[in-house]
Amino acid sequence: MPEFVWGMHMKKKLIGILLIAAAIGLGVASWMLLPEVVAVQVGFDGKVSNTMPKVLAVAIPFGVSVVGSVMHLTGKEEKIGKGFILSVAGIAIMVLSLLINR
Repeated sequence: MPEFVWGMHMKKKLIGILLIAAAIGLGVASWMLLPEVVAVQVGFDGKVSNTMPKVLAVAIPFGVSVVGSVMHLTGKEEKIGKGFILSVAGIAIMVLSLLINR
């Protein structure tokens, strides 16, 4: 396998593993820091407009991120980008959830 292709393959693997590690870290932090009822939507006036139980508020973005990371690791070229975006979206949702519910 040429050096360039090998390097790209290793970079893809490293990014996928880092995304999974970030999702696990944020999932644990979310479980420990979020209240039992999590605000998931905030209106323009700054008031909470929708809530969700903590189990779902942690599990859904965590699952989205892990599925995206696995797609990134195992997918062909057209799925790699979609998996990366899905994984980053799940991570972003977890970060936003922690910020909104601090």
